[in-house]
Amino acid sequence: MNDITDDTYKTTLAVAEPVLLDFWAPWCLPCQTIIPALEAVAEKFQGRIKICKVNADENPLLTVKYDIRSLPTLVLIQNGRSLDRLIGTVSQVNIETIIEDQFLTAALNEATHVI
Repeated sequence: MNDITDDTYKTTLAVAEPVLLDFWAPWCLPCQTIIPALEAVAEKFQGRIKICKVNADENPLLTVKYDIRSLPTLVLIQNGRSLDRLIGTVSQVNIETIIEDQFLTAALNEATHVI
């Protein structure tokens, strides 16, 4: 998992692969509880999705840009567009589900364009 900031996010999000942004803060206990789930998801989807951590306290521009009102918040982004989000303490299964749903949607869209 990579840390991104208000200064570095444009390069990170300019890639075609999906990016899951984890908005967190050091004082946020629920943010700490989802770290193992995020690490497991990062390992499972290695090479297919990038997971990046955003310290909401230190990066107000990103926090406002993605309308973060509660922590933790996970935002799934692809090609600069916000696709889905999860708010609060979530399980590994919850995180995997939104990622897999987006992969399935992308595959269906691609198949539709081929036909």
